[in-house]
Amino acid sequence: MKDELDFDGLALIAGGHTAFQLLWAGVQLGVFALLSKQSGLSRAEITSKIGIQEQPAKILLTGLAALRLVVKEGDAYRNARVVEELLSPDSPGNMIDVLGWQHHIVYPAEFDFLDSLKQNRNVGLRYFPGDEDNLYSRLAHDPHLEKVFHDAMASLSHSANAILASQGDLSGIRHLVDAGGGNGENVITLARANPHLRLTVFDAPTVCARARENIDRAGLADRIGTHPGNFFVDPFPQDIDAILFAHMLTIWSMERNTALLRRAYEALPPGGQVIIFNMMGNDDESGPMTAALGSPYFLCIATGQGMLYPVKDFERMLADAGFKQTRRLTLPRDHVVLVGVK
Repeated sequence: MKDELDFDGLALIAGGHTAFQLLWAGVQLGVFALLSKQSGLSRAEITSKIGIQEQPAKILLTGLAALRLVVKEGDAYRNARVVEELLSPDSPGNMIDVLGWQHHIVYPAEFDFLDSLKQNRNVGLRYFPGDEDNLYSRLAHDPHLEKVFHDAMASLSHSANAILASQGDLSGIRHLVDAGGGNGENVITLARANPHLRLTVFDAPTVCARARENIDRAGLADRIGTHPGNFFVDPFPQDIDAILFAHMLTIWSMERNTALLRRAYEALPPGGQVIIFNMMGNDDESGPMTAALGSPYFLCIATGQGMLYPVKDFERMLADAGFKQTRRLTLPRDHVVLVGVK
């Protein structure tokens, strides 16, 4: 039986807004970057170097230590290992840009989460200019927020793609289409890990233009192409044997996802594969924490439809779309690969 919540756990949830602000301040004031370069500094030394006064510094460092983001040993402070890995600017896998997305986009709009639950729609979208029905379209009205968002998604893709490239088996695939492939981050990583593979980004025309620039810069234009269009209505590229949906099918309802997977099924030859790659929820709907904390964003802000579905829901979508065989591979950081075979 799982341990029940204790008082400290409840206090952390009740004060979650403050916990995030402590974390964000640690990033923005350079505490984690400083301790990454000079571990073991005292509070006085940290205070001097980050440029705030003693009382605010005492509040900040007490909070960071209580949250176990930094470790206090005597008078000396050091980063926790996970902070060193994910919040140090010099770490190639850092997720600092993801925190920017949380601070500027997710945090303000999730004030409306309760109303979104009651109304079953993305009430929090009201914080973003425009009359479109989803966040992704409205971001075009605010260049700063659009950059914040795409920087965060590139950061998430970078770390996730490394997992897929190192542990996903693409050896039997000749030509893979990345549906909603964005700026090409996915296909570039997969191409480098799979020299035999031909790849195509299927996305909006303006997005494909950005992808082509990145593909050319990577020197992979001979193996990676683009296919501008809308994969809900436009035909998939020809002569393909696999379609990848990476961090895509959390955006929409199960019904809309099933319709999209059915289009993928029709575009593939016998034996062709559809690959779903995403953070996913547990089949017993008890977590993990990434699913619990990530799903409200899709209801309250993004589209009012999706969530980090349990694995069994994705498998049901595949079956309803016509795929008769599926394979499941559990990967680090709550990611799962599901393969449907036609």
